Amino acid sequence: MDINKYSPKFRLKNKDLLHLADLSTEEIFEILYAAKQMKKKYRVGEIVNILRGKTVGLLFGNVSTRTRVAFELGIRQLGGDYIFLPKNETQLSRGESVKDTAVMLGRFGLSALVLRGFVDAELEEFAAHSDIPVINGISDTAHPLQVLSDIFTVWEKKGKLENLKLAYIGDGNNVANSLIIGCSKCDMNISIASPSGYSPVKSVVERGMQFGDVVITDSIAEAVRDADIVYTDVFISMSDEDDEQKKAKLEKYRVTKDVMALAKEDALFMHCMPVRRGEEVTADVADGPQSIMYDQAENRLHLNKAVLALLMNER
Repeated sequence: MDINKYSPKFRLKNKDLLHLADLSTEEIFEILYAAKQMKKKYRVGEIVNILRGKTVGLLFGNVSTRTRVAFELGIRQLGGDYIFLPKNETQLSRGESVKDTAVMLGRFGLSALVLRGFVDAELEEFAAHSDIPVINGISDTAHPLQVLSDIFTVWEKKGKLENLKLAYIGDGNNVANSLIIGCSKCDMNISIASPSGYSPVKSVVERGMQFGDVVITDSIAEAVRDADIVYTDVFISMSDEDDEQKKAKLEKYRVTKDVMALAKEDALFMHCMPVRRGEEVTADVADGPQSIMYDQAENRLHLNKAVLALLMNER
């Protein structure tokens, strides 16, 4: 489906946003068009009070820069309020059940809940016991908001999504999992180059193959050949312990200028940040003319606002 021929209705069927697999292509496009609208309004200084009188709970199980700032500022820019809840400062850290926490937060008048650093089973349980929208800020196997923002950024930079190729190099982590689903549902081709033992989840790959062209390989050259986008992430994810053996295996999967030269001449470099220059990518690529990682980071603000507006506007 060509996104540029799609007519948005600015509505979502789902109450929650937990995984991209739960969204249809049309729903993804609804979010991308809403992000485009949010960014346009932001750039011209238009005041949007769509969340006036509503409060969003930010229940975070790990530290954050982009997710927290994008949500806190985004909620304020939409006229709403938020309450920041570090998990280790709640009774969840002392064994209180997810059910009791979810029900209680809804009874206190929250209008939506953003969860970060929870496992998938906990996300599903929160959603099952919450009458309010539950949003996955990042989990052990998925990073849907990041990838929606990434796809929005690609659309913005390339003017289309259909038949573009994205090559992901490195650890097959939660970002890679979500990229597979997000790209395949948007008619983008995706290739993942990872060393043996660090490929994305098999079930996710199989799900992505139902929608589009997904290639899993240990060859960087195969993955990057004719790519429009080259993407990487840190070798050690936030929830993982430092692992020198893993770093040694992934060392050959660093994105360098030579790797970028294997892609199309106008290929762009993407990284969801935080970036470890010299580890998963060289500084001359991360800070070079092909890099759009700061555009990705900015677009998290507009994408998050779009998701909040679509999920909360009719509630």
